[in-house]
Amino acid sequence: MANFRVIETIPLNNVQSISNLCGNQALDISSNASHIVTDFSQKRPQLIEKDVLVDQALYMMKMGHVRSKIVIDHDENFMGVISSSDLSSYKVLHIAQLRNVSRGDLSVENLMLKKDEMRAIDFAKINNYTIGDVLATLKNLGQQHVLLIDKEHTLRGLISASDIARALHIPININEKAHTFKEIFDVVFAQLEKNKTT
Repeated sequence: MANFRVIETIPLNNVQSISNLCGNQALDISSNASHIVTDFSQKRPQLIEKDVLVDQALYMMKMGHVRSKIVIDHDENFMGVISSSDLSSYKVLHIAQLRNVSRGDLSVENLMLKKDEMRAIDFAKINNYTIGDVLATLKNLGQQHVLLIDKEHTLRGLISASDIARALHIPININEKAHTFKEIFDVVFAQLEKNKTT
């Protein structure tokens, strides 16, 4: 086993302030979008296999303090994105009813946003956009995430609505867009369910 050194530590008695990670300037809707990118060359993407069951996936996200993960197959091919809200929304029970299975039998693959339903932004151009531009794009797409791809068409990063909300300290509500009659029904059904609880 390698010999590791114990690092010299410093007491915190005299520390009172916290450094602003973005410098002295606070982020706002006009700030450059590069500030809210999760760059996979700097930070390993959060991955989850497609056949992980709903409850296990939720537990993994909760323990890892993450709100979304990239879904992969057993060969680590990109399949889609799953969020904790996908795993805990009405959608879980609705899909379980449609498939005539119990909630616990559903996997990430059953609930994820599939890659062919998603759009991406060119990573090389992200510095040309503001956080507001990204937010407008997410709202236009009706999706919680937008992926970033490089010139080799490799996933390079991700921006999520929750990242923007955290960075700007504001609530953000992205309404899902429906493209088919079934999706319209699902969105209406979800709104009715939401209204029952409020």
